Amino acid sequence: MDDKILLDKGSFMALASESRVKLLKKLDERRMTVTELSKELEMSKPAVLKHLTKLVEAGLVKKVESERKWVYYALTMKGKNILHPERVKIILLLSTSLISLIGAIATLWMVSRMRGTNISYESAVAKNLTSTSSNLIYISLFLFILSVTLIAISIYIWINRKEPLLYSSNRR
Repeated sequence: MDDKILLDKGSFMALASESRVKLLKKLDERRMTVTELSKELEMSKPAVLKHLTKLVEAGLVKKVESERKWVYYALTMKGKNILHPERVKIILLLSTSLISLIGAIATLWMVSRMRGTNISYESAVAKNLTSTSSNLIYISLFLFILSVTLIAISIYIWINRKEPLLYSSNRR
């Protein structure tokens, strides 16, 4: 798999500014107010607000108004996925493994139901049922192995994940 991230024009333009990238990184830690962000990044409040407006327009950040009239800014799912693309892969792998595991369990349940029928083993129907249940057991075994393999791949990706894409650009 390649680590490509598709950005629309608005997201690309929003990420063109180093200040906005720094804002995204700060918001990756937790949601913050304009005042907190301006102190953390040592920028003026109007400058922070201007950059946040661009990030909100691009759909990377959202405004969260609290009950006490504070306005917080937090990353959207799109913003999180840009910072952490490996999370998307892990979620897809884990969902596929869960579906495979459910398929394996359902197939084994079908086999147990088929074997519970009272048909004499001399009949052609019984021979057909036996071969069908054997095939279903193989399918179940395949789905179980697939599920375990996908979980192992997910764990491998999680353990060997790199720094988020935007973090690596500041290293020299």
